[in-house]
Amino acid sequence: MFVKQLNKTIVLNALRRHSPISRAEIAKITGLNKSTVSALVDELLDEHLAREIGPGASQGGRRPQLLVLNTRAGVVVGAEIGVNYLAVVIQDLLGQPIWQHRTGLRDPHDPETTLGQFADIIRQGLQVAPETPLGLMGIGVGIPGLVDYERGRLIFAPNLRWEDVDVRAWFQERFEAPVKVDNEANAGALAEHWSGAGAGLQNVVYFSLGIGIGAGIIIQGELYRGHGGLAGELGHTTIDLSGPPCACGSRGCLEAMASEAALRRYFTAHPGAVAPIPEPEPGPDHPAPFIEWIIQAAKEGNGAAIAALRDVGRYLGVGIANAINTFNPQRVIIGGPLALGGDNLLNPARQVVRERALAAPREQAEITLSAHGPDACAIGAGVLILEDLYRLPAVVL
Repeated sequence: MFVKQLNKTIVLNALRRHSPISRAEIAKITGLNKSTVSALVDELLDEHLAREIGPGASQGGRRPQLLVLNTRAGVVVGAEIGVNYLAVVIQDLLGQPIWQHRTGLRDPHDPETTLGQFADIIRQGLQVAPETPLGLMGIGVGIPGLVDYERGRLIFAPNLRWEDVDVRAWFQERFEAPVKVDNEANAGALAEHWSGAGAGLQNVVYFSLGIGIGAGIIIQGELYRGHGGLAGELGHTTIDLSGPPCACGSRGCLEAMASEAALRRYFTAHPGAVAPIPEPEPGPDHPAPFIEWIIQAAKEGNGAAIAALRDVGRYLGVGIANAINTFNPQRVIIGGPLALGGDNLLNPARQVVRERALAAPREQAEITLSAHGPDACAIGAGVLILEDLYRLPAVVL
């Protein structure tokens, strides 16, 4: 039974990566014999995960029937709980968005209200999404905080002021589908590795910059979670022993030095430094309004805004240099609202990396912006579900 499931997953992945493809081509690519491939393809057709699209070109004999992955066999939901907004993406079986929605939080510090609002949006999306034979195949949720991935429980989210919330159980009581819960930066890293700036790479570090700072780490093609699933909190590594307080309770964390808190501290010390651009209200279109305000001022040439972004960029560079020295990634990807600071942020960061990272790993690492932008976390949360569909079964000894 194990061998059959293994081979079936191998065939499914061949469809995912090489559609359109014939049975003979699947056998050639996978090394499975033709009768095994034919039987497994028939099962995937019966399960609606594959479909035939007609004959392909003849190669000297009868024209082969071409097969494709049925990307609309079912849907997954990827969802992000931001500090002041919710984002939901309904995706097909390749992770492509079918329906998306963002909205502001009614009461961000109350888990019950927020999760209830979330459930309403998911139901709304499922009502308007196309009908599929397999329906809802799972819900993935990304949250900015410490998450027990195995249990689906939020341990602590300082910026939301949530503690010990069983998110998976809450959703499973209301939806008949698997539920996965993870840190939002882990979800962002998965999105970039699946189909974004980290696609095709084996070793990647993703930074999510905004009101807080998180990081997701891909090592040898797999998300690194650590012993208890809590790895990746690079935002709470200390870069200044006598630095300012951080929301986590410590001092001098990267998050305290290179996130929204650092920008606010700069302008507290320089009152009246920014031109009177109206600061947008928090909401779905403005997940980090203060950051957006400063970035817009910098684009309009405001010297103080530019200086503040460059100051934050230098500290970000320290965090990136530490990540490069520790993980030796092929690429460091910068995402989140603060990434829109562009060259004012990244140029100082790159300069510090050149000064502080070891030469050999530094020369192997490219620093680039997220391909998925503000949607990375929600898309990656959906990938949490898709990974289970395409993952080869593990051997249990």
